[in-house]
Amino acid sequence: MSNNSNGELKSFATLMQSLEEGQLHSDLTDEINTITKALQNHVINHGGSPKASLNIKLKFGLKGGVVEVSANTDTTLPVAPRSQSILWPDDKGNLCRQNPRQRDMFKDVNAPDAETRAV
Repeated sequence: MSNNSNGELKSFATLMQSLEEGQLHSDLTDEINTITKALQNHVINHGGSPKASLNIKLKFGLKGGVVEVSANTDTTLPVAPRSQSILWPDDKGNLCRQNPRQRDMFKDVNAPDAETRAV
């Protein structure tokens, strides 16, 4: 993991591989695999051109002559689209499944308050 016998980490790739004794590199590799699968599944299920992101934030601090490095990661996967609902507002501000300004063309003729007439 080091670039020479002193253990110097001269490249960013070598640093990333050595952080957290290699666990960060392993976790990031797993996240890339998760992202790839999520993108593929999104296209299969919903089509389109989905997007995802993997953010890596490294914090460096110097304490007692020692550099401390800590990492935070944040993954955003594609979100499945949701369907829409069509609703109408009534005069009181309530939402209705049917347009309150239109008459019901298919009233239930068997309803108890329906008027029975001879034709």
